[in-house]
Amino acid sequence: MTRPNLLAYDWSLLALVAAISGFGLFNLKSAAPDPSLLVRQGVALGLGIIVLVLVQFADRKRLFAWAYPLYVASLLLLALVLVVGREINGAKAWFVFGPFQFQPSEFAKITLLLALGKALENHPIQRGWDYALPLALALPVVGLVWVEPDLGMTLVILFGAFAVLWVRGLPGKHLLLGFILVLVLTPTVVWPHLKPYQRERVLIVLDPYRDPLGQGFQVIQSTIAIGSGGFLGKGYGQGTQSQLGFVPFRHTDFIFAVLAEEWGFVGAVGVLALYLLLLLRLFAMALESPRLSDRLVLSGIGGVLGFQVVANIGVALGVLPVTGLTLPLFSYGGSSLVMTFLMLGVALLLHRDRLRGI
Repeated sequence: MTRPNLLAYDWSLLALVAAISGFGLFNLKSAAPDPSLLVRQGVALGLGIIVLVLVQFADRKRLFAWAYPLYVASLLLLALVLVVGREINGAKAWFVFGPFQFQPSEFAKITLLLALGKALENHPIQRGWDYALPLALALPVVGLVWVEPDLGMTLVILFGAFAVLWVRGLPGKHLLLGFILVLVLTPTVVWPHLKPYQRERVLIVLDPYRDPLGQGFQVIQSTIAIGSGGFLGKGYGQGTQSQLGFVPFRHTDFIFAVLAEEWGFVGAVGVLALYLLLLLRLFAMALESPRLSDRLVLSGIGGVLGFQVVANIGVALGVLPVTGLTLPLFSYGGSSLVMTFLMLGVALLLHRDRLRGI
């Protein structure tokens, strides 16, 4: 067991994590429709911190030794949840243990990144058949999450895998071909297989007033709340759209609307700045790592978190379809919070051990 050296850690990353999660908990106190949600989030925050600390007693060699077993375990959990999991909001994606819930797809995000980082370290991407290995790792995870169905998490996992491949060195012609395939497959394959409510979410982005009392209601109310916040906001706990219940899912999908209404443009930009600094620090840590496997995993973690931030805020602003994705470290969601701390714990460990054994 490795004994952590406190001087070896990136304390700037930890400070950013503490600032975002602390402010998120404070904001949730105003946003949560039930006080018990704040207690649960506090418990999840404590568990997340414990997980982050426990990870530091490992080392990068042991972490990558466990990459494939953890990946297989995540696949088994994803398969099991389809059989015995509980359906929530139309997706059978949760294990429920009394008051606690666990979403195995959150765990699969980091295990896939570790497996890809280990597999692609000595596996360049130059020819078409070179994609067989990353596809063999990514597609089972993507497929199991897709059938839950959880489109938002599917996109997160795909983007994380893409970030890893990008850093590994995708040829320009492959990127162009992939872009063309997306343009062709989206209307011919993806769109026909979307469920009716998923299609409606896309159409609502184009015109939320096509269903102002149904699917469009939450987007309309969210944008009203954000706009009414003005420059300095209405004050903590004083947001009329939020506090009177007009903004649905205000503690999860639309927590950014609560932030913008009560803290205004200044508060919203301040939180966005914290996220930008967090992502820049993660990518800087990747650049500081001499081993390719470490760079791949760190870039994947940054890509996953960055995608979730953009997706969640884009939904609140009404420019992206509703995906059900949390705002990392900020919105309510125990599984998301604990697994985000797990990812950040892995990032800290890899950066700490980046020069060990070289």
